[in-house]
Amino acid sequence: MGRRQDTSGWGGNGRSGSVARVLEALRSDGPSSQAALARRTRLSPATINNIVKQLRAEGAAEIRPVNGRESVVSLVSSRGVVVSVQVNVTSLHAALFDFVHRARYDVTIPFSPGHEGGSPARVIEVVRSLVAEAGLETGDLTGVAVGMQAPIARPTGVVTSWARLQLPRWKDVVVADHLGAELGVPVVADNDANLAALAEWTWGAGQGTDTFLYVLSSEQVGGGLVLGGRIHRGGDGLAGEIGHAVLEPGGPVCFCGNRGCLTTFVAERPILATLEAAAGARASSLADVIAAARGGDPACARVLFEAGRHLGRAFANAAKLVAPSVIAVGGLLGEAGELVFDGLNSSVEISNLRTVAPTLSVQLARLGADATLLGGLAAMMDHLGQGLSVLPEWAKTTSAARSFSN
Repeated sequence: MGRRQDTSGWGGNGRSGSVARVLEALRSDGPSSQAALARRTRLSPATINNIVKQLRAEGAAEIRPVNGRESVVSLVSSRGVVVSVQVNVTSLHAALFDFVHRARYDVTIPFSPGHEGGSPARVIEVVRSLVAEAGLETGDLTGVAVGMQAPIARPTGVVTSWARLQLPRWKDVVVADHLGAELGVPVVADNDANLAALAEWTWGAGQGTDTFLYVLSSEQVGGGLVLGGRIHRGGDGLAGEIGHAVLEPGGPVCFCGNRGCLTTFVAERPILATLEAAAGARASSLADVIAAARGGDPACARVLFEAGRHLGRAFANAAKLVAPSVIAVGGLLGEAGELVFDGLNSSVEISNLRTVAPTLSVQLARLGADATLLGGLAAMMDHLGQGLSVLPEWAKTTSAARSFSN
């Protein structure tokens, strides 16, 4: 029977503190020599040697020579099957990662908001379908990770009350408990932006940093904060929700009940509405706006520039509180690149911030639309006390994802 798990810690299978420290170092820094591991973890060379031997015997690490005298240790995984699921308001994405056969299987299901397609029953159906497609049995599953396009309240494990109108089928569902009981495997559940932040910290723009802020901006806006190698959720699980930071107290009403949240300026719907109001132009999606801006449309370029300036204001405020080394922008706005970053970098707030924090780096996220699914994989491997210092190519390559309509 599944139990609600906190994916913020390392080594959920009860590994010793010393082993967990080595795992954390290999995850955060990537492949490292044993001498570097000793310095990072402050463990003796003999202890490091014994832990590396243990991890190699378990198939969780490998040693690779890099020259005639030095070798590096990497986390690897040669066993296990993990399914990662991303539940959005208008779609469901899932990927199965088979570490035995080094294969990945994907599925995408679009649906209308509030449709049965976004229900717990459909998630269970999709997991079982992917397992069958891979030629496996449910008993072969090592675990399942679920990323929700909504905050999950930490004390209860349910979608927080003010976000339930967005995902009505999940009202009062303890996400990890319910799915774990139905599937009979360990389940970790978290906000989609938190998982994307974990993936970017593990394998992307945040690798090697102690303080990392990730902002996901597409249909909605979310954020994930990594402090000292752990996702920081705060007391109620809502830490990192930069999308609901108030920029304009008299601004548009947000679905959370406040006015002038960042989401009301840089999410897909308000950008489309701004474009239509200002230029009388209609676009069906944020991707269309980005494509038109790249094609030379001045109105589309302008709304993206303004979105960047709003992001800059929000980032400056967040940076004053948590002082991240790196802020990464993911989602569709991240993919817009300089169309958004020109506005972000020109914001007065970011300019002022860089005079007192010159080492702050604002970057494009590197994992693209796959970040949440890969973050689910990272979270489950954390829970199992496993890991990957380097993401293998087969795990990055999305299979020809089947797409079903309802």
